[in-house]
Amino acid sequence: MKQHRSSVLVALLSASVVLTACSAGDEPAGGRRGNASGPQGTLRFGVGFTLDNWDNLNKPNTTYISTVYQGLVEKAANGNTVQPRLASSWKQSQKEIAFTLRPGVVFHDGTPFDAEAVKANFARIRSEPSQYQAMLDPVSEVVAEDATHVRLKLKRPAPTLVAQLADRGGYMLSPKSIKDKSLKDKPAGTGPWTYNASATVRDSKVVLDYFDKYYAPKEVGAKRLEIYAIGDDESLFNALATGKVDVAALLPETRKRAESQGFKSLWYPALRYHFLFFDRKKTFADPKVRQAICQALDPKAILTGQFDGLGETYDQRFDAGQPGHDPQVKAYPHNPGQAKALLAGKRVSFSFPVFPGTELLGELVRTQLGEAGVEVKVEKMSTAQYFSTFDTGKYPAAYNTSTSEDSGPYDYYRYRFSAEGAGNPYKVGTPELDRLAEQGLNEPGGAKQNAVWQQMTKLIHDQALDCGFLSYPIVFAWDAKRVTNIVPTRFAPSAFRYREALPQR
Repeated sequence: MKQHRSSVLVALLSASVVLTACSAGDEPAGGRRGNASGPQGTLRFGVGFTLDNWDNLNKPNTTYISTVYQGLVEKAANGNTVQPRLASSWKQSQKEIAFTLRPGVVFHDGTPFDAEAVKANFARIRSEPSQYQAMLDPVSEVVAEDATHVRLKLKRPAPTLVAQLADRGGYMLSPKSIKDKSLKDKPAGTGPWTYNASATVRDSKVVLDYFDKYYAPKEVGAKRLEIYAIGDDESLFNALATGKVDVAALLPETRKRAESQGFKSLWYPALRYHFLFFDRKKTFADPKVRQAICQALDPKAILTGQFDGLGETYDQRFDAGQPGHDPQVKAYPHNPGQAKALLAGKRVSFSFPVFPGTELLGELVRTQLGEAGVEVKVEKMSTAQYFSTFDTGKYPAAYNTSTSEDSGPYDYYRYRFSAEGAGNPYKVGTPELDRLAEQGLNEPGGAKQNAVWQQMTKLIHDQALDCGFLSYPIVFAWDAKRVTNIVPTRFAPSAFRYREALPQR
């Protein structure tokens, strides 16, 4: 896979003038349509974790739920460009966002997708506690003007709201499934496939069949999907080697082995990890302690040790060309001696959680910080345990991220550093950041607004509120005799673009 950093801006979301998105008739996000004669064959995919349930707000199961649910918009393969999906176009200003919806779409349970359905989904997002609740804070009213037009009235500018709606929190669910509370076990979305409960084997295999009322059949390659939960990398590789699956998500160190046996492979940056200073109330209250941690960390060594050298390191949260990127901000240099000097004899110790596949990352963090005199106790747990506890306040720190901070500088601030932020479990505020966030939000856009976002980036760096940026790479390997056109979305974890994959049988 070509290693690059996309510089594409979500310009239509950050400008202050009214903008119009492209139409839904454009080429699909991956640039290639499915079978001209419609969906054919079966696509079998092996992953290392099971499906919890079909709840899009509180379960990070995008690998599974993206097969049945869709949003008003979606991300292109570059991970930044926002494209139409259930909305055919939109216009945005400082005061409102007006969506035109794709006509003729129905949910899997037969319910029509229309403006009232969008309104019902937004009401659920507002009312149900989740990390996505704050997404709609700028919205004062949702108006269903007619079946294909819905308007979001804004009480303050929301430059990245449309981009946020491309995440799983913006998926549209059948209002009937919301009302009767069946969405966790009986998903009803608008996606290309429907859940086949009778053919599914719990904790082993999820089966999905093509939805014959899907509005764009020529975009879909596979008529049937089978997603296998296979617990370890060796078993995943064996499933690929023996033909049980056509595509497998493998650990980086297995990539060369797969290629040596004739399988195609790629890797891509699926998440932008960083060292999360959760406990800025006590453990990491002192900026010098945080600066010491940042200088003790060696992200390149982590990529080498944990990810077989795959991945990228970054100076800051956003890339060149994206709002908030400050070219003057450079990553903290790896300098254990300077880190030890900054600590000046202070005793720093904390517990650090890891999940399967990141155990070595935990050991590398323990070793690197240990060279500076910081004591780290690594706690290993299951994937389910980790993701239900790592950011709740039980642990002072972790190495992870959240897609809720991806959309732009304001969202990054609001999620990670605002005292009310879902990613700030200790609820520690930063008054200087609060002031800059408010100032940036009230700028009309353009260079003046970006200058404020750059000040925010510099402050976060100087105060060592965040550091250690690196990508979490995911490897896909596949049998090219059975399937072609495996395309991931940059910074979208665990799933490739299922619609575009083409089974060869």
